Amino acid sequence: MSTGPSTIAATNLEAPTLEGLPLVLPAHLTANFEKADRNLLESYGSSPGVTALVRLWVACGTSREIQREFERAVVDIRRKTINPPESGEFDEDCL
Repeated sequence: MSTGPSTIAATNLEAPTLEGLPLVLPAHLTANFEKADRNLLESYGSSPGVTALVRLWVACGTSREIQREFERAVVDIRRKTINPPESGEFDEDCL
């Protein structure tokens, strides 16, 4: 865990290797992770660091969420979608 400054500088465009996947994030995309890192440090006195926060965020994305973001950003689909629960059984909670 890091207890100091973020492990990725906002201007650093070198490609870190994340489990064999080289990834270059421009400053405007790392800014939220750096802010979260600072907030965690302020609130709890420690943080896993920017790289670990990026990995956590990527690991938490479900295929449904990724598809929905693609549809909104690229295909420009803005309709309200029904989000069924993981069990696949529809009820009034998913409307």
